[in-house]
Amino acid sequence: MTTSFDPREAARFLRTLRVATQTALAHDDLIRGRGLVRPATTFAALAAKGPGEWKFPAAGLASGDGLVVAHLMHEDAGAKVLALQAQGSAGLLVYALRSVRVRLGDGLEIEGAFDRDGRLHVVLDDAALRAADLSAIEIDLMDGEA
Repeated sequence: MTTSFDPREAARFLRTLRVATQTALAHDDLIRGRGLVRPATTFAALAAKGPGEWKFPAAGLASGDGLVVAHLMHEDAGAKVLALQAQGSAGLLVYALRSVRVRLGDGLEIEGAFDRDGRLHVVLDDAALRAADLSAIEIDLMDGEA
């Protein structure tokens, strides 16, 4: 056991613990059916922040209900794009041509609309990306229908 304290390692451990806890809570909600009661779509697999930037799995992050997959893409101008894609016919029925509010953590809300193919691109500049918490993504339908 190491007796020295490294602040970067401590911060990394706390981020990992937060992601693991949120994943366990999302999984518990899905098993017990509480995920169906919520108006928002939440993501079961969560992103983790490394020393430099957010890390997404290569296959993207799947929502808890499996209707949306999120990818974090890098644009040429240095901007980041959070690409949301509805999955399957059920995802298209729910999200195609629908207005939504995307909530990233507690502090950042962005309104947008999915196109007819079930895609929504949310552009995040550096300030927005620093303020965002990509380990807690929620999507609310604006008209309240599900």
